Amino acid sequence: MRKLLGLALVLSLVLTVVSCGNRGKVIAKVGSQKITLGQFDDNYRAPVPPQDSAAAMTNKKLLLDQMVEQKLLALEALARNLDKEPKLQKEYEDLTKNMLMGQLYRQEILDKSQPTDREIKDYYQRMGTEAKARHILVKTEEEAKAVYQSLKDGADFEETARQKSQDPGSASRGGDLGWFGWGRMVQAFQKAVFDLKPGQLGKPVQTPFGFHIIRMDSTRPAEIKPFDQMKDMIKQQLTASKPREMATEYVDKVKSSAKVKIKKDVLDMLAAKQPQTMGPAPLPPLGDETEKKKVIVTYSGGSWTVEVFYNKLNKMFGGNADLRNSAVLEQQVQAMLVEDLLLARAKSKNLQNNPKVKQQMEKAWDEMLAAAFYQAEVGPKVSVNPESVKVFYARNKKAFYQPAKAMVHQIVTRTKPEADAAYKLLSQGADFAATAAERSVDWTKSSGGALGEVAQNDPRFPEVSKAAFAAGLNQITRPFAVKEGFAVIKVSARTPGKQMSFDEVKASIEQNMAQGQEQILYLSLIEALKSKYPVTVDENVLKLAGQQKPEEEK
Repeated sequence: MRKLLGLALVLSLVLTVVSCGNRGKVIAKVGSQKITLGQFDDNYRAPVPPQDSAAAMTNKKLLLDQMVEQKLLALEALARNLDKEPKLQKEYEDLTKNMLMGQLYRQEILDKSQPTDREIKDYYQRMGTEAKARHILVKTEEEAKAVYQSLKDGADFEETARQKSQDPGSASRGGDLGWFGWGRMVQAFQKAVFDLKPGQLGKPVQTPFGFHIIRMDSTRPAEIKPFDQMKDMIKQQLTASKPREMATEYVDKVKSSAKVKIKKDVLDMLAAKQPQTMGPAPLPPLGDETEKKKVIVTYSGGSWTVEVFYNKLNKMFGGNADLRNSAVLEQQVQAMLVEDLLLARAKSKNLQNNPKVKQQMEKAWDEMLAAAFYQAEVGPKVSVNPESVKVFYARNKKAFYQPAKAMVHQIVTRTKPEADAAYKLLSQGADFAATAAERSVDWTKSSGGALGEVAQNDPRFPEVSKAAFAAGLNQITRPFAVKEGFAVIKVSARTPGKQMSFDEVKASIEQNMAQGQEQILYLSLIEALKSKYPVTVDENVLKLAGQQKPEEEK
């Protein structure tokens, strides 16, 4: 038995090595470009259930055709120097930033966020206690410190909460949050609460909602089910919440280490030009080049000029800010800095050279080049003649006729006696929806028998359609045979048939004709590009596709 197990392990390792080695094999050559088995497998999803080899090969060829066509378009885009277009380069730069930060999130958060057995048990133990607490929510750390000190000096907590708390749900109740258990509040808040003793006032704590001053009033035991019955639910909850909590902590650490400073003299200069209003206001106009180049924000690893500062405020806050409130403005600057700081952190970890990221970036660049060339080459040539639209409508007028429709409710039973019994109940005044829910065996029972609109001569429901247009409105039909058994129906509304006018369908015809033109132009373009950039396919390598998991799933 041990020998057999040993042989199985060796074979498994050999197959794994062979599978990984196959990723570099070339499935297709497109001009000077190659499509490898690895690139193909990262896009290929094997059908479930598995298909026979001929059908599977057909699907592989369809996907490969799409990848080849994209390469052709990208190659021609490069030949026409579309890669030098500033707009395209800016879009690629933004996409690259997102990819780097996405990889940083996977490495620093997702890969480390699986809940441990110890965390699951700790969570369960904490669920055994409920807390009754009050809080005061304010916007800035400066306000929070002032409120905290006033409470330490003897101010009444409940009255202060009514006057100053920004939480509409609890302010009128003196900050009272009632009883709650572990898992009901965001991590930073609940940790601060449950670390306090009854009657104790906590120092200000920050959450995504602002700054909280918390007072623990009392605790009590909570009834919970045995651990074995709760552990799977706790694991699911931690799996969902832990990445969010880790991400918040990670960003907070990144921001706190940034040593953000706003140059007061430059800020005062800008504030003096801002209209005298309470709260956020439109930014004052930018001055000359000298003013634009002044540094207003510094942080570990970089700085912002006034121009960059304005651009970021416009992007994130719609160009509104309170330049006189340095405390609020510093929080806004930290929020705007997050992208820059995370990007710097990703680059410091050399994620731009991570093989997976490089592969994603190359793929994205090809897609963007192909799309840019397609839009430049095909889009401008699509033109629909208004007269041809009218001619098409005239020749195909019958296709734009909307048949009469009936709103049908049904009860379907397996046997005629069951249908007769349902009909008798309905005739005696029983509620249709309730009877359907109780007696129907059809999928419509969950919605009280509502089948929806049925067209005249509807091929989906031939027997029901015939009965629906013979029945009176809101009248119960006698049972009749249907494919599933026997049915009793009620028609609650009917709309007559209608010939759609040209104006009603004009846009739809134009769109269909434009798509048809676009397809013809595209196929012609691809054929021309294949003449310019020869394409060769190795079907033997293509047969190997789908025998390994895509790279991102490993």
